[in-house]
Amino acid sequence: MQRNFNRWEKFKRLLKLYYLKVMRINASPHNIAMGVACGVFGGCFPVIPGLPLQTVIAVALAFVTRSSKIAAAIATWISNPLNWLLFYYVQFKIGSFLLPLDVQFDPSKWAVSDFMEIGWQGLSILILGGVVLGIPLSIAAYFIALFFIRRHRRRKTLRMLARRKKL
Repeated sequence: MQRNFNRWEKFKRLLKLYYLKVMRINASPHNIAMGVACGVFGGCFPVIPGLPLQTVIAVALAFVTRSSKIAAAIATWISNPLNWLLFYYVQFKIGSFLLPLDVQFDPSKWAVSDFMEIGWQGLSILILGGVVLGIPLSIAAYFIALFFIRRHRRRKTLRMLARRKKL
């Protein structure tokens, strides 16, 4: 029991670390939120072993939108080893609905290293599904990040004002 508690505490600390890294970026709330949106969009693409496709897409979009590249790179972790199979499954369902190709896919028996087995057709389905999944998720991520960044900065300003009044 104690061991699971320690893992949960470590996970919470890691989440807080990334949250604070994003909050401490010296840019406007809009630029940071746009960077987060770019990162979430990039994070919705399939993970291809050996290729940093998600980060490359996120940072490239951040350059195009002139938003925070650091926030974009951090936000790609919306897709992580803990939820890759869920992302693959949703991407595959969306992509195969829009691009009806005959590709066999069973997420319960599939691993990240099986990209060679699904071929280019399967990869095309996953990428199309990632694009379609990424658009609404990145829009939602923009507004959620904007809300939290503004709230964090407002609280920080109020704390600084309260400290100055005490002096």
